[in-house]
This record gives sequence, structure tokens and C-alpha cells, in this order.
Amino acid sequence: MPDDPWFLRDLAPDVLLAGSIMNGSLRGADAVAEQIRTVIGFYRDYTPRYRLEVGDRTVQEYTATVDGRPITGVGTFHVNEAGQVDEIVVNHRPLSALLTLSRLLGESAIGERARDEFFHADGQTHQDLLDHADKAGREL
Repeated sequence: MPDDPWFLRDLAPDVLLAGSIMNGSLRGADAVAEQIRTVIGFYRDYTPRYRLEVGDRTVQEYTATVDGRPITGVGTFHVNEAGQVDEIVVNHRPLSALLTLSRLLGESAIGERARDEFFHADGQTHQDLLDHADKAGREL
């Protein structure tokens, strides 16, 4: 994917990003763009499947490979009255590829700043994830 995806071209300053690879949400155009670009860097064989626009929302599905694992992503994007993307929700499947992507993001520079937002394979338990989610809360 050589260029930024369409939705990064006009982000609202307070855009919200949420998704299945992270244990919480992220707010702010710079932080969201950095995380999206980092995730895209892990994708190989990125292939858009479809894009559907319904009112002020756009849904896009794609496939890719992450660390040798096939992954499917579905992004839902809300466009505000100013024409800016102000909400992005991206969910991935299957679980094995989702956890791989979350682990890779956690091992990146982004993960160094927010390690517990992502899966890490060094003894983290299910209860650790639940405790972090309960402590941090979610905007969505």
C-alpha cells in the first residue's frame, strides 16, 4: 500500500480510533494516523474487497497477510458535517491473525508507549487484559 488510505487524508482533529487489536481506543489525528500507518506497514498482499457508503458512514473490507497469517479487516468510518473522518472502527479476523497483529503493534514504537493496550506473549493472562480494560475504560 504505497500511499495513505483515503480516510487518512482528512481526519478530524479529535478523531477516535477503536478496534479489535487494541484494548481501548485512541483519540487525535496525529496519534491515529501514526497507528494506522504502523499497522499498514505490517500488511502484505493487501487487497480491498469492497467499499460501501451508507449515509455518513463508509464500510470497507479487505484482506491481507500479517506475519504469514491471512487476515480480513472491516473498517467503519464516520464522516462529520465538515467532511472529515471523525470515527474509525476496524475489526479483524480470525483471532490468530488478530492476536499476531496486536502483538506486532505492541512490539512497535507505539507499543512502547502503551504496552498494555496490545497483546503481548510474555505471560500476559486473560485476567490481565480484563483488568486493564476495566481500569482504562473505553470511549465506545
